Amino acid sequence: MKKQALVAAILAATAMSSTAFAATNPFKDLPEGHWAYDAIQMLAEDGVIEGYGDGTFNGTKTMNRYEMAEIVAKASEKYGTAALKDKGVLKKLEREFATELKDMDVRLTAVENDVKEMKKGISSFKWWGDARVRYFRNKKMTEVKNGYAVSPQNEFNKVNSNELRLRLGFYGEPADNLSVTGQLKFETDNVAKSSNNKDHGNNYNANGIGYEKVGVNRLQLDWRAKNDFTLSIGRNELSLGQGIIYWENPIDAVMVRKNFGDKASLLVGYGDATPGTWADNSDYAFFADLKYKASPALTLTAAYYNSHSDTQVKSDAYATWDGGATWTWKQKDTVSRNFKQFAYGLNAQLAPKWNLIAEGVHNGADVTVNAYDGAADWGAKSSAVHDKGRNGWWTRLTYGKMDWNKGGTWKVYGEYLALGGLAVDSSGWAHRLNVAGGNGYGGAGMRGWGLAFDYMLAPNTNFELAWYKVKPYTSTDAFDGYKDTGFASLTYSF
Repeated sequence: MKKQALVAAILAATAMSSTAFAATNPFKDLPEGHWAYDAIQMLAEDGVIEGYGDGTFNGTKTMNRYEMAEIVAKASEKYGTAALKDKGVLKKLEREFATELKDMDVRLTAVENDVKEMKKGISSFKWWGDARVRYFRNKKMTEVKNGYAVSPQNEFNKVNSNELRLRLGFYGEPADNLSVTGQLKFETDNVAKSSNNKDHGNNYNANGIGYEKVGVNRLQLDWRAKNDFTLSIGRNELSLGQGIIYWENPIDAVMVRKNFGDKASLLVGYGDATPGTWADNSDYAFFADLKYKASPALTLTAAYYNSHSDTQVKSDAYATWDGGATWTWKQKDTVSRNFKQFAYGLNAQLAPKWNLIAEGVHNGADVTVNAYDGAADWGAKSSAVHDKGRNGWWTRLTYGKMDWNKGGTWKVYGEYLALGGLAVDSSGWAHRLNVAGGNGYGGAGMRGWGLAFDYMLAPNTNFELAWYKVKPYTSTDAFDGYKDTGFASLTYSF
């Protein structure tokens, strides 16, 4: 069937050629004197027919039934405005090409669904990230004895830390009940020796040492099952309780979360915490987290963390100076790094600008300390179960209403902490605290207070300043205090 014959039939059926039509010629191969010129021009203007990519109409070309069905389908869109006597003709055309029209509809529906799925996948895929520059004073918590800095030999006088961190993450939803979250992290820690610290009476000029590290910080697959269950597999980001045990750090694990409406949630899982604790060996742990929203302003939490690692936390020989010419070398200890922590906490919005976080922790694990007896005989060693410093607690009171998306907003907060040497992991530092919480797991622990100020310089651009005054939770003969510590950081998120 020729194109122009079909044009005439459709035009007759839809009564669109009753008046003369004058407009620009839509096709370069259609002469103005042609009998169907006005009709073709009108149908082109109405979108019923289209030419070819080269601007031709090619009216003598024979069309297949699908091409004719496409024109009939477009003409049918004009059915509502067609003359009553011509609607029957249009219906005839629809019946004639019913098979092709139905087939076209099925294929178009499939294409539309594919496009929707593609758009959904594109719209659900998001990039995000943050960059941080931070200067940390006395991050390694150098100890003080008689006014002079002393420290394990392998960390001697590492005081000031200049840090850079860049994280780039992505999120996507391959299906309605499936999502994937990934994150790459690059960080540096350039620790400098300070001329203000004394080592055997000598002063040190700044000398940059430290590390650079890049790796996968997160690759988490979440499957949302029925009845508000979520199964997470991979390198997950884990937060327990209010953060005194583990907070926003990676763990290679399998986790299951069950939500009980908006009131409560329960998380249980098992995995290797090495990515978050930087242990020398695998650090397999079972963990659980329960959250209960007692009111819109109060959330109660209970967390459990049980791990056993072959990693031994070593504390090398301590050197102390009596201020004169005598140096005394103290013993060195090796502590097994085991945890059986229970933590109970709360997060209370006391007023629109006042917030309180508090959490207590107890570690019931069997922890053995191997103590070397000193310079006289480094081979002599005694073992004992460490029973001191198993409890601890931490609280933070915040005033202000900082909004990460609004420049000029701010908050200030004060903290108090009292942590035994076994209460938290001050070696791995996977917890939420701004300070390590001690001089190493099984060490002297830490107690004291801190103040911090958070200010949004612009949307997504944060400046934070913090300072802490702390002392040992339990005094030892190796040292009698810590140097003050604090940091200044600038963070931008995107």
